[in-house]
Amino acid sequence: MPRTSQLLALLLAAACRRDAPGVAPLSVPPASTCPQPAPILAERPPQIVGERLDPATDGAAAPLRDAEQQRRLRGLAALDAGRFDLARSEFAEILAVAPGNLGVKALFDVATAAMLAAQDSAARSFANVTPSPVPAPPWRYTLARTIAIETGAPPKLVQLSKQSNSITDEAEWLRRHNLRIPELEVPNPMRNLPGNLPPNIPPTFGNELLVQAIAHPDHTILVYGPNYAGGTHVAVLDASGTMIAFLDFSAYRLAPDNLKSDLQFVDQTVQWAEVKDGILYISHGHRTYARSSKGMTAYITALDLLTAELRWRSAPLVAGAANFVLDGAFILTGYGFTAEPDNLIVLERRSGKTVSRVKVDSAPEYLFVQGRRLLVRTYDTDYEFDLR
Repeated sequence: MPRTSQLLALLLAAACRRDAPGVAPLSVPPASTCPQPAPILAERPPQIVGERLDPATDGAAAPLRDAEQQRRLRGLAALDAGRFDLARSEFAEILAVAPGNLGVKALFDVATAAMLAAQDSAARSFANVTPSPVPAPPWRYTLARTIAIETGAPPKLVQLSKQSNSITDEAEWLRRHNLRIPELEVPNPMRNLPGNLPPNIPPTFGNELLVQAIAHPDHTILVYGPNYAGGTHVAVLDASGTMIAFLDFSAYRLAPDNLKSDLQFVDQTVQWAEVKDGILYISHGHRTYARSSKGMTAYITALDLLTAELRWRSAPLVAGAANFVLDGAFILTGYGFTAEPDNLIVLERRSGKTVSRVKVDSAPEYLFVQGRRLLVRTYDTDYEFDLR
């Protein structure tokens, strides 16, 4: 039986193949950073998971049930395909129920090391890419050119239920409704958290951190900034992982008039973004009172993805929630803050015009559409609406 170090080297060599399928490169070819293992015997590695190892040398591995054995196989397949993030996730799920399994722990460590190496390679390849600056935006409602989509009657929000929440029970609300916030876990070196990024996604852009990774079904939006409070550099990757746009929204940071006493709080960063039919819909705002920027915050802006040409910018104070929802020809969004009006808002997607407002009891935080039901999480209340 090869020593543990030899087994890890074998697995790491397989995981770090530069030609591994399923890893979509950025437009700049990444350099390999995987360590080259020392030569080992060309023998088939032993089945270390689910077996009892010698406790005097390797310790005892906890036996696995069929479900965990299947996870292990999926993890090994993901390692072989170069999807170290998926492999790590599978091994982590096994360790949650079988923490004493030394073989799976070794696989988890290999997947983590390979994932970090891939992230480092992607970051170094991305460091010299130059984002395209987006011109300063208008600070009131502006329609530059309508978006060619079919329109119809706007949805009418009819309240079906309303229930107080415990403020901190967000995860339970998501589980109860089978919802998932479509974001990847970004690395946080200060907390020693490697995240769960696919290998092609850079965790940094030069000196900036990846602060948000929004994973839509057919594209991913990456937001980079100097700290985790928010960012202004936005990269858009298509379904294959190829970067199709990289935009610099620095000109959106400060409204033209702010309270001098609040200047440290009024940086307007990206809150949410989604691409539909070649148009980037993106919200910007700051996280303090609207009066700090004389009411000029919490916008949604629509731009051509490839040219950054402005199509429209909404009125202010429409997009303070963590996300918004593209719903056919309309956008469902929300805004509220302490001692400010709290509303759900419907915008026309072709023009950005505000169609309707519905008052709620506290600031909207998340919006999800299931069928023709709108589920809304506000600061202290959960709502369900019928979209008629």
